[in-house]
Amino acid sequence: MPTVLDMAGPILEMLTWMCLPTGLGLLFYTGFLRRFVHPWAVADAVVYSDSTGVGFRWLDRKQQVHRAPMSPHDIKHLSEGDTLPIYYHPKRPTQWQTVEPEEAGRTAAVLGRVLTGIGAVALLAGFVLPMF
Repeated sequence: MPTVLDMAGPILEMLTWMCLPTGLGLLFYTGFLRRFVHPWAVADAVVYSDSTGVGFRWLDRKQQVHRAPMSPHDIKHLSEGDTLPIYYHPKRPTQWQTVEPEEAGRTAAVLGRVLTGIGAVALLAGFVLPMF
């Protein structure tokens, strides 16, 4: 009759082979997403008001000025010269928002960390198990 330690070996090996590569793959995927697909940059935008209208003005990483025209109703709680953080896409500065963007692939990142942790613990336990 097999003991608990005899049955744990194949289970740990199965967990290692299923969880570790999948978790590492998910972590690689979320790193790729954050680096190349959704790389938000943050800048300090200044509220402006001139003959063309009102809105936000900010400098990007290349020190180019970008404008985001707004209606006076949208920024009625701000006065001219106030600063606020603005999040924009470095390759498309016209794509911007004033609220902090959600991390790309947040669920995949959490799942990748959990699966990698389970796979790493199962791998270590597989090495330690024969000592008992």
